[in-house]
Amino acid sequence: MAVARNPLGPWRVSNGMHAILTDMKHPHNPTWLRLALAVALVALLGGPPALAGGKGSDIGGPPREDVRSDRARFGIEPASLTDEEKQVRLEIIEKEYEDLKRNQDLLQVRTRRNRVTFVGEMRYQPSAKFLRKVFDGDRDVRARVGALVAIGKAGDLDAIQYVVKKALSSARKDPVYASSLARMFAGVQLPEAKAWIVTRLKQKDPAVLATVVEAVGYGGHESALPELVKILDTQKDPTLKFETLRAYGRCGGRKAISKLLVYLSNEDWRLRMAAAEGLGFTGDASVIEELKRLIIRGEEPIVTETAIEAVGRLGTRDAIEPLIDGLKVGRLRARQKARNSLVGLAHDLFRQDKDYHVDPNSWTAWWKKVQRGVDPDDETFNARETASYFEFPIQSDRVLFILDVSGSMKWPDAPRTSGIKPSAWDNRRIDLAHRELFKALRALAKQNQGKIPEKRKRGSTDEIPFAPDEDGVEPPTLFNVATFAGVVTQWQKDVVLADEKNVEAAIAWFKKQLPRGGTATFDALEFGILANNVDTVYFLSDGVPSLGRFEEPETILSELRKVNRFKRVSINTIALIVGKAPIEKALKYEDPDEMADFMSRIATENQGWFADESRP
Repeated sequence: MAVARNPLGPWRVSNGMHAILTDMKHPHNPTWLRLALAVALVALLGGPPALAGGKGSDIGGPPREDVRSDRARFGIEPASLTDEEKQVRLEIIEKEYEDLKRNQDLLQVRTRRNRVTFVGEMRYQPSAKFLRKVFDGDRDVRARVGALVAIGKAGDLDAIQYVVKKALSSARKDPVYASSLARMFAGVQLPEAKAWIVTRLKQKDPAVLATVVEAVGYGGHESALPELVKILDTQKDPTLKFETLRAYGRCGGRKAISKLLVYLSNEDWRLRMAAAEGLGFTGDASVIEELKRLIIRGEEPIVTETAIEAVGRLGTRDAIEPLIDGLKVGRLRARQKARNSLVGLAHDLFRQDKDYHVDPNSWTAWWKKVQRGVDPDDETFNARETASYFEFPIQSDRVLFILDVSGSMKWPDAPRTSGIKPSAWDNRRIDLAHRELFKALRALAKQNQGKIPEKRKRGSTDEIPFAPDEDGVEPPTLFNVATFAGVVTQWQKDVVLADEKNVEAAIAWFKKQLPRGGTATFDALEFGILANNVDTVYFLSDGVPSLGRFEEPETILSELRKVNRFKRVSINTIALIVGKAPIEKALKYEDPDEMADFMSRIATENQGWFADESRP
């Protein structure tokens, strides 16, 4: 049971809540006590949001609901409160919001955002009026987006219709709210709202219509099928057709199969990818046979990867052989996803805890024995994991590491009482980041030993295959590194072999990149997505965006979704706030929980994993 601390001493969340509510209403309690109880109740609302030990992805990672723990964030699951408790909390939050809304100081803004998130997680319909007021009047973009998402969870049809119409009316001028509709409808449970959003599929602008289609897909209402078919048959914009195929699978289930199969052979690889993803949501294992056509050599790597994900999502015995085929032809990132699905199927279907990594021969031998009723057991695979970076297994062979070298990365200073000279102090953020990165790079070089033929060392990396050869020999890992502060600086123009010589050269280059300047987060992430020959990015930062083409976090997230729609580069993020800022005025800008929230969303919305390595 979670315990929250407050001015009146420790309270168990469930019993303490009832006690506070009872005493607040008691007519004989003095005013001062009622006020203290109200303060205690606000304390139980939780402080700034804290994320669970957070990893996650919509594509290839654990479900998002396993990533964000509302109990960890607030001390209690807001939706588990009684209606009476929710009403009392709502009244307190409304009053607090009125006191804070005119103050644009960063700490007060963060408090407003957190309260809005809490109200949404209560899933309490009467809160819609308050949330609508926040959406209309708050000056903070993140608070307004939070209110939009929260309204979807509150389940008030009028409020949902109102904010959707308003978001769409301003979509050309201010697209961040329209692009957040998919997030909103991912949390909508009201069937009437899911059916109503289908009526908004009349937008003339293809870009705006694509945002509505994506929201319709997350709503998943079958009534959308006729309108989605019209879009597929009449529209030519590839982005719009891509989103429509994805939504069609989510909304139609088995009814969507015949239409999606037509696009599985489309000449445009983007539409093949969307059709494969849509088929994965139909819930019909019979489509596995068709999806196998994309798990072949010569297909676009991201299409093969998406087909592997779809087959794994359908998760029956029929999926095992195509997944083993995926271990032979996909990029390492795709093969790791096939491996994860095989591990899950071995456990779910056969109650066997098996992990043969990305070795197709061993998985094939296991499958043959299982079919004969034999329980295979090979312990030699237990120690065969890949190199890691901040405990992330590096499950890709086309990797880019991006490291924040803004001025704050040289914090913290050595403690004054330690007697350590500044020149001897090696526990700055940049030092910690270097140690982890250098260890990972050297592990990659060691892992590559024996995989690099002499002729490959001298030739172009373009000639290096991304899948195992016919004999099952794994290709070597290619890598590049970059830093960013106000601008992005890359070490090499393209990825290079992760051999000892290149790794040591990269490490020497890193040591010369001294912390300076601001934090151009979007520019660095966009660079990583658009980098040639890269499918996985590891992005480490300690600060909120302060420079670059986009600085507002919701806008950054919205723009990243556009840039990464088709490339689907995995962005794994590491938040690293260590120690306190030595500059007093900078302290309020260093909120580890808010930083974790932002970095977690970058990862979860871009096929990645998140690690909170902050120790403030």
